[in-house]
This record gives sequence, C-alpha cells and structure tokens, in this order.
Amino acid sequence: MAFIPEDKLLEIKDAASIEEVVGQYVKLTQKGRNLSGLCPFHAETKPSFTVAPEKGIFHCFGCGVGGNVFSFLMHYHRLSFPEAVQELARRYGIPVSVKDLGPEGAQQAKKRTKAYEANTAAAAFYAATLTSSEGRPGRDYLKKRGLTPEIIRAFQLGYAVDEWDALRRHFQHRGISLELGQEVGLLAPRDRGGFYDRFRGRIIFPIFDRQSRVIAFGGRIIGDGEPKYLNSPESFLYVKGRTLYGIPQAAEALRATRVALVVEGYLDLIALQVHGIGNVVATLGTALTREQVRLLKAVADKVVLVYDGDAAGAKAMKRAFPLFAQENLAVRALPLPTGLDPDSYAQAHGVEMFRSAWDSAQPWFSYLLEDLISTHGLDIEGRVQVLSELRPYVQALTDPVEQDLWLRNTSERLGVDAAALRKSLTSLAPISAARLDPMRNIVVDQEKKLLRWVLAHPEAVAPEELEEWTEEFRNPELKGLLELIITSYREHGRMDHSLLVQQATGETQRQHICSLTLEEDESEGPAGDFRAGDWRRDLRVKHLKKARARLKARLKNASDGEEVPLQVQWREIDQQLKDLSAV
Repeated sequence: MAFIPEDKLLEIKDAASIEEVVGQYVKLTQKGRNLSGLCPFHAETKPSFTVAPEKGIFHCFGCGVGGNVFSFLMHYHRLSFPEAVQELARRYGIPVSVKDLGPEGAQQAKKRTKAYEANTAAAAFYAATLTSSEGRPGRDYLKKRGLTPEIIRAFQLGYAVDEWDALRRHFQHRGISLELGQEVGLLAPRDRGGFYDRFRGRIIFPIFDRQSRVIAFGGRIIGDGEPKYLNSPESFLYVKGRTLYGIPQAAEALRATRVALVVEGYLDLIALQVHGIGNVVATLGTALTREQVRLLKAVADKVVLVYDGDAAGAKAMKRAFPLFAQENLAVRALPLPTGLDPDSYAQAHGVEMFRSAWDSAQPWFSYLLEDLISTHGLDIEGRVQVLSELRPYVQALTDPVEQDLWLRNTSERLGVDAAALRKSLTSLAPISAARLDPMRNIVVDQEKKLLRWVLAHPEAVAPEELEEWTEEFRNPELKGLLELIITSYREHGRMDHSLLVQQATGETQRQHICSLTLEEDESEGPAGDFRAGDWRRDLRVKHLKKARARLKARLKNASDGEEVPLQVQWREIDQQLKDLSAV
C-alpha cells in the first residue's frame, strides 16, 4: 500500500471540501447540518446519499458506499488512492511529489499522467495534421460542413491520415509507450506483433472530461468505409456512460441558462455551436445512461432532447424519459422533421428554434402519449395497447403530484375513467427504494449504538475508559473500530472523521464509520448520554460480579483470620451491585 505523509493528506483534505468536490457530480440539497442527494453509485429514486461537510465524509444508506473526499473520487473515477490524492492536489494547486506517493502509488500515478500526456500528444498531432498539406481532405470536409476556424480550435478538431502507422511513428519519435497507446485506445495490436493506428482517414474529435483533459477520441470517416463513427474503447481514463461530449465547451452557457440541449452526434453539437447555441452536449454513441442524466442534473435544471428525426431517434428519446423522471430532472422533447438531424435542420431552417428550445419543446409525457396514439390509434385495441406501453413511464414518475396531473391528462385524451386508469397504471408499481434498503431493516445492537454515540461525542469519554470498553466488545469488527478510534484520538488529540476513514483497515470498517456517524439516531442528546451511562453501569456490574466470584473462591479456602475481611468486601460488593440495579 502506498505511503503518503499524513500532513500532506491533511493539507489536501482541508483544501478540497467534500461538499465542493461531490457537488461537481451530485446535485446536493441541504438537510439539516448535512447535504443529501441521489447516489451516483447505484440506481435510486429517493435520496439516500448523505454528505457531512463538518465531518468531511459521505455515506449512502442504500448501497453502503462511504468514505471521505479521496474515497469519493476513487469510486467515481475508478482511481487508486494515490491517483485520487494526486488528482485533488492538482485541482487545488497543492504540490505533491512522486516520492510522497510511495513506490506503488508513484507507479500508478505516473501511468495515469503518462496516459493523459499520450492523449494530449495525439490530439496535438491530429490538430497539426489537419493544418498541414496532408490535412486538406479534412479541411475540405469541415469547410463543407460550415465549421469555422474558431470552432475547430475550440474543440481541438484534428485529422488522421489514411495510413496504418502515422500516429505510431509519431509516438515512437516522441518516446511515448506504444503499449500505453494501446491501453488508451489509440493503437491496436497486430496479429504478428507490433501496433497500428486505430483512427485512419477520419476527422478526429477529442473527448474531454470536466477538467478539460483529453480522455478519449471519436473519429468520423470522410471517405468510403465503415463504421461511419469510431470511438475509443473504454479505458482506465474513459467510461463512455459517465461522460458527455462538449461539457467543458458548454460550461459557461450552461451556467448562464441552466438549460441543456442534448444531441446525438459530434457534428450536430458543433453545428449548433457555430450558430451561437452554446448550451449543448452530446451522447457518445450509446443510449443515455443514469450517470449521464446525473451529470446533466449537476449542470442544468432543465434538459431538452434534440435527437434525429427518425425512428431510432424517437426510440432513443423514449428510452431516456424514465431516467429523467426517476431523477426528478425536468425534460422535454424537441422532435425534428423526418430525415433531419440538428445539423441539417439548422442549415435548412436556421437555429431560432434552438435558441428558445425549452419553450419550443414538448413536455416529455405529452410527446410520448401522442406518439403512442399515432402508432396504435384510438380504437379500443389501440387504447389498450397505449396504456400497456404507458405503464412503466407512469410508474417512473416519483412526484405524486406530477403523476396525478399526467394521469388526468391521459384520462381525458383517451376517454378512459380516471379511477380505472389510475388503478390500471399504478397497480404494478415497483417496490420503492426505501423498502429495498437493507440498512433500514438491520436491528442495531448495543455495541453499534455505543459506537455511534462515541463517534458523535468523542470528547465525552476518556481513551482510558474506552480501552476498558473494548474488552467487553464481542463483535470483532466493531471492537477493531473502537480500537481505531482510540488510536486516532490519542495520536491527534481530537476526532477527525475524515482522517479516521483514511486510517480504516478495509472497506467494511470504512462503511461502519460512515454509516454509524451519519445514521440518524436517538443517540443525540439526553438519550445518547443515558445509553452511555447504561454501558458504564453494565461494565461496572460485570467487573463487580467477577470480583465477587474471585472472593467466593477465596472464602472457601480462607483461614479464620482472613474470613472476616473477605466477608466485609463481599458485603461492599453486594451493596454496590444493589445500588447499580436501583439506578
């Protein structure tokens, strides 16, 4: 395991507030002293994800994931601990040397850094090729599509010549590892050994993360051949379902409008950017995912889906609607005429519709209902089929008021009794997340309750007394946690929950710390003090009973001179036990 100096971890942790870091990925709302949101690590419809700014930790009561600011980045971006440390240090301008990360951590961090450098070098190579004599086919294509030099620079577009080893030779010349080039998806292995370029004869679209780092590439062929679009495979830098194309370039416009337009293709997005529509992002050749919807939720309050005007585009929009409903993110559909995509529509009709996209778009449920009616008709069989296909969408609506309004609208549109419609569409509603939450069904034993109280009031019990308590713990995991609390408190003279998480010996212990710290419980206030008093009394009773048992053994073999003092001690112990039982 990598060793990173504790003072360096504390410096980074103090600079990188957990609510700021998590808030870049999860929409958080105030809930008392803590913050709450939908967990980014599993599907849920009601928030079970809690962030405690004062304690510097997070925990999901649905899936059990928890930790500190380092743990969050590790889970979200699939980073090692040293990589998460280095990433936060980079974001907050804190110098971290490779030596600080230890041998293993340094190796991992170096590999990730080299991977970013390889992607950056490839993007620069493709961009330079586009401006060279070899790049004329690419320049001619982009000019034909109406792209301006400013847009080309903003998106760092490039061109890959139609050769098998142009980038490979460039990497060799620059001393960039070809094996690493393969890992990030720029090169592919030959059957007989060696590597060849993955992208050939294509316009190149670098894909950036929210920190504007190149994590992958897309390529659009400009001649004959298939596939039309080719994307980088997933890698340790790139997970396509967690990324949206154009996020960095759209950031300013999204902050200004809080409305995001979502299109399907690179050139659809860029065509709108050419015409000044800045608040647009694109999916990456796959159906919209829950993670992408949550990413949108972090940067926008409203979303407009502007997919291609064909059956595939309509199907993709309909598949996405439940995700938005489950995330309580307002979404509308902006259907295009048959055969047009956002790029061709903008060229034929201009972009005024996109400037007021929210007002121009249809509420998603209305769009869905009319599409189903258009498909199946309004005869009895058609209405039955419409209702059958509508059911999962109704059940996806988590807001009961919104669900009620759309059920009334549907009742009127289809001419169906409202009560019968409600019974039909909601009778098979899925089990709620709360009912599926295993944490709510666990009966917390006395040791957990005591640990919860100690984590909330670490200064209330001296470490010496806590050490006595460890002897009475029966659960080895919880006993280990209490011992960790004692050690941490002795070393630092205070309770630092975030640091305690970092010192945890494994994921189970880390989850215990977070869940016991953040779980709502009656341990706050007098009830918790009473429980600690009960624990002290029970501990004292055990010690007295053990002492009385030892006296009993001694009395059996006591001489005349020893018997009286021992009986006095016996009576004193009996009296103390009576006093404790009367409390």
